[in-house]
Amino acid sequence: MTISGGSIRAGMLRGTRFYPANIVRDGHVVLVQMPPAGTYVFRYSLTSGKGDWAATRSWRAGMAFNTELIPVAAENELSRKTLPPEQSFCTVESDNLVVSALKKADRDNAIVLRVFDERGQAPHTPVYFLGQTRAFRVVNMLEEELGSNDLKVLSVQPYEIGTIKIANP
Repeated sequence: MTISGGSIRAGMLRGTRFYPANIVRDGHVVLVQMPPAGTYVFRYSLTSGKGDWAATRSWRAGMAFNTELIPVAAENELSRKTLPPEQSFCTVESDNLVVSALKKADRDNAIVLRVFDERGQAPHTPVYFLGQTRAFRVVNMLEEELGSNDLKVLSVQPYEIGTIKIANP
């Protein structure tokens, strides 16, 4: 992006025109145009603040812009609501630790939490899930356990991506 003379100019570089694999259709080898022809939308947002991108936590604005929350409310008189009107789903105490993913585990009913350190510090924090401190096991990106002990404190190296598995109670 270039900002000058009261205008903002942005360019988007697209990948190769054709997918590099041969595809057979009706007995003939063809190249498929990827991505397909059409109109594409390039969205952007500008933010400002004191200091550099790390001090202003610009990554938060980027994450919010790209992964907006979609609230769903069940309002009816048919059933009693068992959850409080407000509660934190998942919390870590270290403010330099960013929760980047929370999902059901691929192979069992556990919950997988992925975090990263955004300041180059080595945070140590308990993990709260549905308002309770939870024990967990460290796993790799494929959700394979890296140890056999349940832990209570999450330790992440500077700028490291950490992945843990929380047993579903």
